[in-house]
Amino acid sequence: MYQHRFLACALWSCVALHVQAMAVIALDVAAQTGVPDLVCRAKPSPSPSPPASAINDDPLVQPDREEVEAARLEIATQEPADLRTPAGYQADFFRQIINQGQGLHMALWGDSHMAAAFFSQELMVLSGLRAEQIQSGVIPATMNRPGVRLPVRKTCVSAGWSYDAAYRSKEAADAPGPAMVSLVAQEPGAHLQWDVRSVDGVAGNKKLRLMYHQTAQPIVIGLSVDQGEEYVLTLSAEQGAAVVELRSDQPISTLAVRLISGTLRVHGLGLDPLPSARLQLDVFAFPGATARSWQQANLPYMAQWFPSNPYQVVALAFGTNEGNQKNFDAIAYEGALVQAVKNLKTVFPQAQCLLIGPGDRGVLVRRSSLHKSKKKIKAQAKKSKISPSTSPAKNRPPDSVLLQYSRVHQHITNIQARIGEQWGCSSWSMLYAMGGQASSYSWAARNPPLMAHDLIHFTPAGYRHMAQVFAKDFGWSPEVFQPLHGN
Repeated sequence: MYQHRFLACALWSCVALHVQAMAVIALDVAAQTGVPDLVCRAKPSPSPSPPASAINDDPLVQPDREEVEAARLEIATQEPADLRTPAGYQADFFRQIINQGQGLHMALWGDSHMAAAFFSQELMVLSGLRAEQIQSGVIPATMNRPGVRLPVRKTCVSAGWSYDAAYRSKEAADAPGPAMVSLVAQEPGAHLQWDVRSVDGVAGNKKLRLMYHQTAQPIVIGLSVDQGEEYVLTLSAEQGAAVVELRSDQPISTLAVRLISGTLRVHGLGLDPLPSARLQLDVFAFPGATARSWQQANLPYMAQWFPSNPYQVVALAFGTNEGNQKNFDAIAYEGALVQAVKNLKTVFPQAQCLLIGPGDRGVLVRRSSLHKSKKKIKAQAKKSKISPSTSPAKNRPPDSVLLQYSRVHQHITNIQARIGEQWGCSSWSMLYAMGGQASSYSWAARNPPLMAHDLIHFTPAGYRHMAQVFAKDFGWSPEVFQPLHGN
């Protein structure tokens, strides 16, 4: 058990964060060689869905090009031709931060954009480092959640588990894991499995840390390493954050956890740092998440997962879900973001912070409306005696529905830039990286498309392109990581 204390200083105040002792249960285990591939047990088949009453003959589709061009005219006179603001970015950001002896440790909290992992995986490629020089320090409790891709060989989640996220649950916010998401089970027999070997099946971790919440009542679990004999443990300690630390003199391949009795809240699995690692990139992202996780999190509890404060960069990549409203309250959003940033800097006072804003978002329309929209556009153009392709913004109907989310995301981008400057955080906008408002439609029209059909998410190619723009804006390149390559 250990205690530690953080001191976070803002521009005008300092906040002391006292962190209580964490229960650590050490268990020596015997790892094996030649461990078979992990096989997930089949879950019970869900009940069949009732048949659809009728086929939707008027589906939602992407708007017609003419309608999009009409909407673009609304912003043509409101924004400069060059919507990106590279002056606000730092081309030497990572060059100044990377520690040549230890490399770079970075953590990123976000929503579905980051949970898909195409962005972070492209950054790994762009580092120029070898696969064995890149690792994650935590496998978060977002495993097997649709829309989440984790840098781990395989994971299994049986029936009986539920995801509890801090952005929407007070209990999860009071006892947050590193990813602000926990897996919770009360049903005896519910189990989790991890295969922590590399993609090519090589084991490298001699120590694993099962992160969980210790309840007031004892918890009984079964642990099996490398598909061997099950250890039965009774977890009984002071209520709060706790760890079961598994240690072996040989690298561990797989771990299975089975609930026998009690309520088990699993926060994630910590990995033993590899000697060859030069880039540790931990992505703590979950579909639907918002910065509210950091706004309302129990900070002393959260800080216990990072006792040595290893990160040089901590990033928040939110905004899409906060902007999922037509009547966006900018004042409320700004107040919530200030608290989230303040809390982030309290837990990581020595790290450089980075705010990543949402990309553009479009609107799908009913197929039947396309013809009506064309007629309306042509009629208005005829009335003003100006071609639809050249009509000035003043002749367009105000606040086109096609721009309702674009405008909100622009507000969020502006607020993030302002809050970042006030609190000493860098900021970067996916909206600007795309080309500004209404760019989701042009991204969807590219070949291959960079925008998904929903006009909210990107295609894998879109996420990779976004990462390439980010890398250019902040100086993430093989040249920056080059001194680490041979170590």
